[in-house]
Amino acid sequence: MKKLAIAMILCLNAAYGFSQCRTEHVSQHQEIQNSEAVVLGTVTGAQPVPEAWDFLDGVNYTVHVDAKLHGKVHSTEVTVFSENSPDFFPMYVGQQYVLYLQPKWGRNQVNNCGNSHQTTSEDTASTKQPRMKAVSGF
Repeated sequence: MKKLAIAMILCLNAAYGFSQCRTEHVSQHQEIQNSEAVVLGTVTGAQPVPEAWDFLDGVNYTVHVDAKLHGKVHSTEVTVFSENSPDFFPMYVGQQYVLYLQPKWGRNQVNNCGNSHQTTSEDTASTKQPRMKAVSGF
């Protein structure tokens, strides 16, 4: 019985070590303050990006800005980089997302452990005040 308990503790610790979000969840208010902009956008393209001196390889997503929710966005289209690391934030062409854009080394990125998420039909009912509701699956 003692060996079983030790094995369970080791397994739980290993699972924690491989988890993507090791820190506490960032509050929506705090993430808004840390973001350059919060947008409601539809992914229109995805382009693989090779490794560079400052980033691992990843994907550049082209996002059409459907609505600006907070901050400054200077065009109707933004590029969001997602690095192939535990922080990877997968997005799919044709899907709509609420994105908390955070500049890092000259690239817009989103926090995988933050509040960015794919929208539901309830989110898009009112673009003026979308509900920040997570979608299961990621």
